Amino acid sequence: MVEGFIVRVLITGGQENEMKYALMEELKNKMIHYITAEHQRRENSVCSSLGNSDVYPFSNARELAELLMMHQINCVIHLSNKTITSNSMKDSFDQSEDNIACTVEVLEACVQAKVNKIIFPSSIAVYGEITGKITEEMTLQPVFFEGLSKKIEEKYIQTYHTLYNLSYTILRFPIVYGQSSIHNQNEGMMETTIKKVLENRPPIIFDDDGQKKHLLYISDAIEAIISSIYKGENEVFNICPEEKFSMKEVVSIIQTSIKGDSFYTMEEGEKSRISIRKAQLQLGWHCKVSTAQGIRFVIEDIKHNEGQTNQTLK
Repeated sequence: MVEGFIVRVLITGGQENEMKYALMEELKNKMIHYITAEHQRRENSVCSSLGNSDVYPFSNARELAELLMMHQINCVIHLSNKTITSNSMKDSFDQSEDNIACTVEVLEACVQAKVNKIIFPSSIAVYGEITGKITEEMTLQPVFFEGLSKKIEEKYIQTYHTLYNLSYTILRFPIVYGQSSIHNQNEGMMETTIKKVLENRPPIIFDDDGQKKHLLYISDAIEAIISSIYKGENEVFNICPEEKFSMKEVVSIIQTSIKGDSFYTMEEGEKSRISIRKAQLQLGWHCKVSTAQGIRFVIEDIKHNEGQTNQTLK
């Protein structure tokens, strides 16, 4: 789709998907029409109202296709997938199968309703333990179910493009954090860690042998999605910060940020091996929020939300 084309967006995603709320806000700011839909079987939620946008339930591809046609949707942003976090082989397999089945239903609905494009947030977990510089063209070697599930979903999306000419943009994200709010009761790793530090409780640092993690602030993720509405036709992009940090380093940044120490604002993390050159050139995307900045934003959000809660209780 090109700039100036009238876009009507449908977002799939549950009520605990924080990225959905941030995306809704940005679409509203850019005056792009959108509606949201939730898979009833997976989300078990009722139809409700979020601002000016109703949440429409659907249980299969036919119902979603009818919704897409009724609202003349031409772009679907598929956020319904849940992160696979279980260490149990059975639970991981079941969650993976659930995500894949939902994505296929959304693809079927898009084809039936003649939707122009689907945007799919994938994961850098699809790369597995590849060594050296990592580009989008490399053979995928996922190790865990999270990466394997995303790899299979990516292949389905690309196959539907080949068979039915459904355009797509696939965005490979790392850990996305930020915008702590009342929407999401299942807090992410960053929010939980910050709250523990704020409350003078020992943060949980998993024994990751100092393994570095890529941490992307939510506004940078949303910017990539918005850019993909008009750009990146039938392409895959790495959307990643240029540095990565261990959890011990993250906790140190949190502690110094709370104290108002600017030391870590000047520190650099380990250089990432994941290339973002393609996203820079084709999407015009750049990572704008550093890890230290993002952490400060989350701290401010948490303090603001807690202040509002305290005012309500008085």
